[in-house]
Amino acid sequence: MRTLLISAAEASGDRLAAALVRALGPGVRARGIAGPAMRAAGVEPVARVEEVAVMGLAEVLGRLGAIRRARRAMEAAIDAGADALVVVDAPELHLPLARRARARGMPAIGYVSPQVWAWRPGRVDGIAASLDALLCLFDFEPALYAEAARRHGTRVLWVGHPVVDRLRRRQRVDPDLWGLLPGSRPQELRRHLRPFLAAAERLRAARPAARFRLVLPPEAPAPALPDGVEVTREVAALAEARGALTKSGTVTLELARMGVPAVVAHRVHPITWILGRLLVREVRHLAMPNVLADRAGRPPPMPEHLQRFTPDALARALLALPERQPVDLSALGEPGAAGRAAAAVRAVVEGRR
Repeated sequence: MRTLLISAAEASGDRLAAALVRALGPGVRARGIAGPAMRAAGVEPVARVEEVAVMGLAEVLGRLGAIRRARRAMEAAIDAGADALVVVDAPELHLPLARRARARGMPAIGYVSPQVWAWRPGRVDGIAASLDALLCLFDFEPALYAEAARRHGTRVLWVGHPVVDRLRRRQRVDPDLWGLLPGSRPQELRRHLRPFLAAAERLRAARPAARFRLVLPPEAPAPALPDGVEVTREVAALAEARGALTKSGTVTLELARMGVPAVVAHRVHPITWILGRLLVREVRHLAMPNVLADRAGRPPPMPEHLQRFTPDALARALLALPERQPVDLSALGEPGAAGRAAAAVRAVVEGRR
């Protein structure tokens, strides 16, 4: 049996890693920093994603102790040995672990390219130097590493995005059903839940028949909710929704995949926002469907309300959504991404470059 170390640092990475472990099959024993999806897929946790999941430069400061403990647990697991290390996104946490693994003769595989096309493109060389292979979700990413990959002998390939497998296009629209997706991290819920619920109240005042499904992570307790709002734990429960109010992140791709029109509203710590504005200069949008549209020279499909927004403004934006919000997702590839990623991992482990 092969032994695999695998680490994720937030909810979308947890889902990616879980799909990869399932695709690798029963002949693999996996352990690492694992979230609920990874644990359900059989990954033995040396630390939990819930302890380290944080978004934003300033927000990391409040989790430094937990992040250090998780890193030390992974360092001990690497020192104990395994057939390979797979790290999912989170380069600040994971690239030092990848370098440690390679120094001990263990192949290191990155799953998800850091957003070098958005900020700090100079990271490309250091990323390539830290990994034996990098598995990319979007079709334009391998070309960004071409020169560095040749220089360091790193295999960089596009495997596609598992969101294409997870979700299907909606077949019908319930004109009275709306989605609320404030986020999975505690700080996202603190910043988004109240204004999202207030926006729902404003929308319901204009459309009395409106109903809402609030998507919360499995571990989050359901808060006291107004009439007309119910909790669900799955994005797929919004497949027939007329529209959705969502934070930024992978969930925007999930909604686009289902064909659910969406308004994006997102807040971060003020320091994170200021630093982000200084660092990210080449990308004009936060939501990935808008980034993809911009790269293709098309107008952004999802309205974005970033940092400063009011419930009234969000409700108006939801009411103005078209019934269909076409998004070109060809950059995500065809179904079967997890299987292609698993094949690439096996090739590295078996020494087939």
